[in-house]
Amino acid sequence: MADEQQSLFDDFLADCQLDGTVFSKSTKISAKPDYEIRRSKRRKKSVGAFRENGKTIIVAPIRMSLKEVHGYAQELVAELNGHFDKLASQELLEQRAKFVAKQYLDVDVFSTHPVPVSISWVANQNSRWGSCTPADGKIRISNRIQGMPQYVIDAVLLHELIHLIVADHSPKFYEYLNKFPDYKLAKEYLAGYSFAQQNYIGD
Repeated sequence: MADEQQSLFDDFLADCQLDGTVFSKSTKISAKPDYEIRRSKRRKKSVGAFRENGKTIIVAPIRMSLKEVHGYAQELVAELNGHFDKLASQELLEQRAKFVAKQYLDVDVFSTHPVPVSISWVANQNSRWGSCTPADGKIRISNRIQGMPQYVIDAVLLHELIHLIVADHSPKFYEYLNKFPDYKLAKEYLAGYSFAQQNYIGD
């Protein structure tokens, strides 16, 4: 994505023309546009997008009608917004993990672990709330817990962070985990959620 955006930006700097027309997501001109349309001599059929100073720039062929460009722009803006929202979500998750680690661990796992530690939301964990691979420093948190109470998310984060120090579920592992005051409450919440999902309990 970053390389594609840089390519689009370089393309624009090389020989694009500003057509002076700015559109919002509706077809009406807006005082606070969501994106800006710029024309490029190099582009023949394709339409691209990149971010410049917080604004979405749509780069389109000179001969493409504004109606067509506007149609493509709707999808490109949504795609870029989704991309940046995902990045923001990952950053917030890592920030929270660092806070949890500082609160409940006596080891700074982010600076002392042999390899860099990374934490990310994943969509392919349906049987576990999280997982950790100490060898490569990767922690994966199931996106099923997004939207759950903060103490539940914190409990899952702490569980996986401890595995960077203690690989198994030995007494030492639970010595760390039991420092979290809402651990049992979080465990009960997740158990209730799983039971409801397995038994199709709904409103």
